[in-house]
This record gives sequence, structure tokens and C-alpha cells, in this order.
Amino acid sequence: MKKNPVKLLMAGLTWLICSCAEQASAQQQPMYAQYLYNGMVINPAYPSMDEFSSATIVARNQWVGIEGAPRTATFSFYSPVKATNTSLGFMAVKDEITIYSQTGYHFNISQKVKLDDKLFLALGLKGGMEQFKANNTHLGTDDPVFADNQQYWKTDVGFGLMLFSDKFFAGIASPVFHSFDLGSSVNKVAFKRHFYFQAGLITDVSKEVKFRPGLLLRQVTGAGVQMDISASFLVKNIIWAGVTWRTEKSASAMTQIQISKNFQLGYSYDFASATHLKGMQSGSHELMLNYRFSLKKGKTLTIRYF
Repeated sequence: MKKNPVKLLMAGLTWLICSCAEQASAQQQPMYAQYLYNGMVINPAYPSMDEFSSATIVARNQWVGIEGAPRTATFSFYSPVKATNTSLGFMAVKDEITIYSQTGYHFNISQKVKLDDKLFLALGLKGGMEQFKANNTHLGTDDPVFADNQQYWKTDVGFGLMLFSDKFFAGIASPVFHSFDLGSSVNKVAFKRHFYFQAGLITDVSKEVKFRPGLLLRQVTGAGVQMDISASFLVKNIIWAGVTWRTEKSASAMTQIQISKNFQLGYSYDFASATHLKGMQSGSHELMLNYRFSLKKGKTLTIRYF
């Protein structure tokens, strides 16, 4: 029986909203604008959507002009394993905000199965370690609890499911499903479980223009559901241009350019829309560089829509 992608998207959306009922707390994981080109940070099943190997670098400078504002750098790599339906990946993330920094190293494995001629289901698993540092001496406080700098490690595990074809995808994931403390727990960052639902479609507007709407829902234990709605256009399979609106009352504009067959360069700008931050900062900037290639000789590289 032929599957209806719209019904599949709505089913996933309903599941996530019903499962996310708790309210009020901030999310701990770094935020990005170009999720679709850094998909492993959201869903460990993401590598199974690509038949080629891929290396991506993302650098994000948030709330430019504010001292101690978030700064994030990410490197990710994944590759299919020969002729199997298995993909392996690695990701390194460095996130800094005020006196705190977080450096993570994670390994990823995903497996896809064919449901029919054009529809696939993938399961991804992620595991790794994160180092947390707190430069407490920068605070200049007399509190003995914060008198010395701190450094400690945590381990965490996550999972993701992805249903996809060449025209749409829908995924549910918890990239940080559970965390384990290593050593003493004094002053350590409290673990918050993260859930994501992500979906997108690609459709032809004309012979030279394609349209891709997207949806991202995220929920953190103790917080409400937050939503990103995006819309992008692809012109002549070379230039992407789009916008994203978030329920946190912010928006971003982005573009990606296919520099060559293998290289893609992306840039996004987040507008300084938060009322309490206006006049203090000049928005957020994010750069992305992606390199895709095939480990199999003679295999022609195809464009990636998701």
C-alpha cells in the first residue's frame, strides 16, 4: 500500500506534541540555523539519508556585541559502509557561553531498511563524552563554592528515527536521551532530556526552481515546545535562499551556494528581534562549509535536498 507522506508527518507531529507536556526551562544544547546541513546534531539517523560521504564544519557567533555571548563550532563526518545500509559518523562540538565551555566527542551509527521502492526507515544511535569547564575565578566572588575553576566529564547516549524518500523526510530523535556523571556531582550541569521532531518536503515550482518547506519542533524536559518554520528555494540546483521563523520571536535568513560539485558554502543571519536585547547586539552569524564525496570509484555525486 502506498504511504501518504502528509499523513506520516501529521502522525509524527501529533506524537511529539502529546508527549511534551512539561513547562518552563531553557534548552542546553547549542542552537543552529542551518540544521539541514548539520543534521547529525539533531538526529543520529540522519547519515542514512545520504548515499555519499560528507564532512561539515559549522561556526556560529550568537548575539554579536554582547560579552560572553554563545559561540559554537561543530565538525561532523559520516560515511556509508561499503555496500551495506549502515553509516558511521563522528561529531565534535565546542560551545562557549560566559564563563562556561562544553566540548563533546560523539560517535554515530545508523541503519536503514527499505520499506518499498522509494521509502526508507532508518534508526540511528549516538554515544560519546562531553567535557565541561567553568572559569569561576573570572566571577571574582568570595563564595568558596565558586572559588576555583572546575572541569569534569559526562557521558551521554541518544537515538533517532527517520522516515524518508527522495521527496520528503520526517524524523523523531533524542540526541541527548540520557547522561551519566563521571566523578563528583558537585556544581555539575543538571541533565535535561531533549526531543526533536523534524520534517521537510521538496517540490518543483518550475524546471529551474524547487521549493522546500520545513518544520522543527524541540522540547526539553521542564520546558514547553518550541518551533521553527522554514521555507527555502533552490535555483538551478546551485543556490538555496530561505528564511526561518521561530516561536522564540526570532527569525533568520540563509543562503547556500554550490561552489563546485563537492563543496557547498552556507551563511545565515539571525535578526536581533528579542526586545530586551535590541540595541545591545547586532544579531547572530553562522557559517557552514560542506564537502561531499564518494568512496566508491565511478559513482556520480548527486545533489542533496535534505
